[in-house]
Amino acid sequence: MPAFGDMSTPVDLSGQVTLQNCVAMALGRNFTVRIQQFSVIQSVDDVVIQQAAFEPTFGFTGSRQSSKTAVNEEAFGVPPKSVTDTGAFTLSDTVVTGGTLTASYQLVRSDYTPSFFLPNPAFGSTASISVAQPLLQGAGTDYNRAAIESAKLGVKIANLNFKSTVLTMIFNVETTYYNLLYQREQYKVQQEELRQAQQLLDENTIKRQTGVLTDLDVMQARAGVAAAQNQLILDEQAVHNSEDALLQLLGDRQFRSLVGNIDFPVIGEPDVSFERSYKLARDNGPNLAVAQATIDQFKLTALKAKRNTLPELNVNGGLGYSSYASTASQSITGSWNGYNWNAGVTLSVPWGMQANRALYRQAMAGVRSQEVAYDQADQNLVVQVRAAVRAVQTNIASVRASAENTKFAAKSYELQKAEFDAGLATSYLVLQAQNTLETARVSELQAKVNLLSAIADLRFLEGSSLQLYRIKLPE
Repeated sequence: MPAFGDMSTPVDLSGQVTLQNCVAMALGRNFTVRIQQFSVIQSVDDVVIQQAAFEPTFGFTGSRQSSKTAVNEEAFGVPPKSVTDTGAFTLSDTVVTGGTLTASYQLVRSDYTPSFFLPNPAFGSTASISVAQPLLQGAGTDYNRAAIESAKLGVKIANLNFKSTVLTMIFNVETTYYNLLYQREQYKVQQEELRQAQQLLDENTIKRQTGVLTDLDVMQARAGVAAAQNQLILDEQAVHNSEDALLQLLGDRQFRSLVGNIDFPVIGEPDVSFERSYKLARDNGPNLAVAQATIDQFKLTALKAKRNTLPELNVNGGLGYSSYASTASQSITGSWNGYNWNAGVTLSVPWGMQANRALYRQAMAGVRSQEVAYDQADQNLVVQVRAAVRAVQTNIASVRASAENTKFAAKSYELQKAEFDAGLATSYLVLQAQNTLETARVSELQAKVNLLSAIADLRFLEGSSLQLYRIKLPE
């Protein structure tokens, strides 16, 4: 399990900010990931709690009993008095078959005044062992280990949920990182837009002074500058919001770190197929595995419920030896010439056993319900993988098309600007061409980011993000 990050150290994203470093930092500092780690710890302790049911129990009791008989002392003399001291040790254990074993030792000291029996005081020792074993309801190792096995499945589910949390965290870091990249690149595009608008305004102002252009041309250029400035302010706000979103995922609470440089990654054209991605999603994805483990838990519940539809049939027996002497040591080491034994059987059959049978039917309905839920989860996975593969393929085509569109928009702007410089076009047409070029550049940027996000989504469904960032999680 990944270790917790040092939360007392502020997040430092100055310098070059890589996606790998952000993922590694979030793995140790992200609040959702840290919370889920405690669920794993709790599930491990659940196994210990269930296993403790089969740990032996040691017990000790000590007591003193004193009695004095009320008599007429003038007629009968000193009234009889007795003092009895008892110390007992017991060791009991529940075995995996459902039975219980109990061993005990008891030492009793008896003192009578006046003395009626010899020796006085007297010491008696008794050692015994007893066993009780169910034969029908409550019997069997599978029945009695069901709670332990269910708790172990709980550990598996907790680890799978932790894996899902980590995969989600990686996906969120990736998409937030890409969104920040998009906002910064868009800001750069808008800066270029403002520079071109200002350049057009300067040219129109000069040409108006020479009488080539009119005041309308200057006013249109000024409107273009104002619109570019307003959009630049909004883009700057979006950049800062994206930086805060990234810092939040990294567990930062001070938000004082400046986010350094982010380079646009090289985007290839991955070869994707539904068959390969679906197989990876089934083998590595946590959702279906959680559903299967939950089915196994319900089957254990059904197993116990089915066994509980049987009558209670228990056998029991015991054997004990005792000794009697004038001292405690003689009582322990002397002749154990007294003994007792017992054996018996008990049978209990609730009339009709309707309640236990109804509980079994409910347990089986729970199993079947979870099996249907598994099929539903598998269907959802098919739809999600198909959509993710389709999104990657669509965005690959979109990147190609948007790149062509940007190229043509840039060429159109150059031609429109050349005609304007030659006095063959108005500044309004130049502004239109300039806006078209800006839109094309932003669309191309958005297409690239959409492709990166689609690839990240597909890796999330496949569970392959862990291998990409070399993250090893408990099974």
